[in-house]
Amino acid sequence: MIHFSCLLSVAISGSALAEEQSLEPMVVVENRSPQPLSEISPWVTRISSYDLEERQIDNLADALRSVPGMAVVRTGQTGAQTSLFSRGGESNHVTFLYEGRRLNSGFSGTYNLGELSTLNSTSIEVMRGSSSSLYGAHAMGGTVLMRNEYLETNGQGSEIGVSAGTFSSLRSIYKTGFKNDDWAGNFGFASVETDNDRLNSKYENLSSSFTAKRKFGDGLSFSLLGLAYDSSFGSIGPTGPFESLDAFQETDQFLVSPQLKMQNEFWDASLTYSYSEDDLYYYFSPTYETRSMTEQEDLDLLLNLGMSDKTFVQIGTSYSTNRFLQRGLTWLDGNNWEQASLTLGIRHSISKDTTLYGNLRHDEYTDFDNSVTYDVTVRSKLSDSFIAFAKHGIGYAPPEAFDLYGIGPLYPGSPDLIAEESKNFEIGFSYQDESLKNILNVSFFFSEYDNLIKAEYDTANWVYFPSENIDNSEALGIEISSKHQLSSLFSVFSSLTYMRAKDLDSGDEFLVRRPEFFGSISAIYDNQDFNLGAQLNFRQNTRESLTVEADDYSIVRLFSSYEISDGLLLNARIENIFDTHYEEVVGYPALGRAIHAGLRYSF
Repeated sequence: MIHFSCLLSVAISGSALAEEQSLEPMVVVENRSPQPLSEISPWVTRISSYDLEERQIDNLADALRSVPGMAVVRTGQTGAQTSLFSRGGESNHVTFLYEGRRLNSGFSGTYNLGELSTLNSTSIEVMRGSSSSLYGAHAMGGTVLMRNEYLETNGQGSEIGVSAGTFSSLRSIYKTGFKNDDWAGNFGFASVETDNDRLNSKYENLSSSFTAKRKFGDGLSFSLLGLAYDSSFGSIGPTGPFESLDAFQETDQFLVSPQLKMQNEFWDASLTYSYSEDDLYYYFSPTYETRSMTEQEDLDLLLNLGMSDKTFVQIGTSYSTNRFLQRGLTWLDGNNWEQASLTLGIRHSISKDTTLYGNLRHDEYTDFDNSVTYDVTVRSKLSDSFIAFAKHGIGYAPPEAFDLYGIGPLYPGSPDLIAEESKNFEIGFSYQDESLKNILNVSFFFSEYDNLIKAEYDTANWVYFPSENIDNSEALGIEISSKHQLSSLFSVFSSLTYMRAKDLDSGDEFLVRRPEFFGSISAIYDNQDFNLGAQLNFRQNTRESLTVEADDYSIVRLFSSYEISDGLLLNARIENIFDTHYEEVVGYPALGRAIHAGLRYSF
């Protein structure tokens, strides 16, 4: 097991079923190529599987609550639609990747983070701010990459676990990994079910993933990856006069992706194909039901060249297509969006302590204007412990299918929408002492948006207004993350964000569902055999509309585990320990106090 215990937002290790090592983790998300953790920008966060297991977090939404700049908003309880607002952008401004493959964002383009399991993720890497020049449309607010790595040495390891808790909650997992000379792979599945504490809000989810890799001599390998989940959730709408106790939603999604890699001492290349489907069925009443399906194909070629000891060049090209089908209140068939891209990246060491990074991307769309995006970053090491960063980039995001076509009379579309664009500026610094016991990351960001797509809604009364472009809006703020290891056994972590997101057209000092102040503070005692931790998540000053303010809240969770014997672990946690009553979205009550306990066995 790789143990490199550190902060969620700064320097956390990956863990794998292998012998303990002291290797520095490598981060991929910022440049699409490996980079040492100590050299990443302060707006990049790495979360290890060890940390996820220690804090007993099993879905992506809860993992991101400890990342600065990322505002997680859940419309209700476990399994409900969960959106992510990065640095004041829209909920479709973050791209999600699994081992470099773009996940299917569905008809709305917003994913549902509450359904995405962290199963078999050896790490999660988060880059805040514009990354359109690296990952294309809808990465205007950032990118989240889930890693699934193989064992480093020959052998096999497995893990099985089960936990139960309040509201008839039950979770079970199984995962196994192996390596045998030129073969390596892993497989896992997880099931979650709970009744929640609201009528007709039962949630069920079954997730699975697999990877397999075969090496053919020096420098050539082939891999196959698969990811799938099936989930159902009731109580779709808000409480009140329009609430339907018969309503429910079902989602099926899968991804299959083969990849071919070649490399030698001067260059490496990869060719990746992926196919995915997202199938969403929504039922409110016999006269109001709909099904939305999105098929997505991606073909990506990436070439990395070491031009010299100081210069590294990356060239890429890709093609993707999205096909939409809708049945029910609205009939939609045959809509097909295509996109072709060409990218160029460079990393150049200007001097021993200063490095320049740059990316340029050209995209051609069948249904939208073509775009050119770029970013430039300068990294300068001012001392052994202090590194400064500065970045400028522009982003681009065309409308989603939901924005253009809508779903039925309650959710009308806006076919005249145009693409969003952004200009992004950020500076920051990272402080790390030699032992990595004290770490501080600070980022200042400012983004200007042209044609931001905004939707107005009154969730309490089920009133939705068609999306429209805002000519001018902006977001600015500061992100702070830190770790203080007070002793060999006790550490304190923090993640704080202050942000103002404004609609400059209307003069409103806010954009809806973007909190002004939010963050997370954790304290953990860990002596290997036993750990005990507490985590505070909080949010303040969030507008639901011009006249409605969403709840402020401060939620405390406790978690603990004890190693009974070699490989056998007892764990327990209490969510919302003070049973705080609040709504992240008006009309959707959040979950009350929940107690869970379980066993996990590794062999």
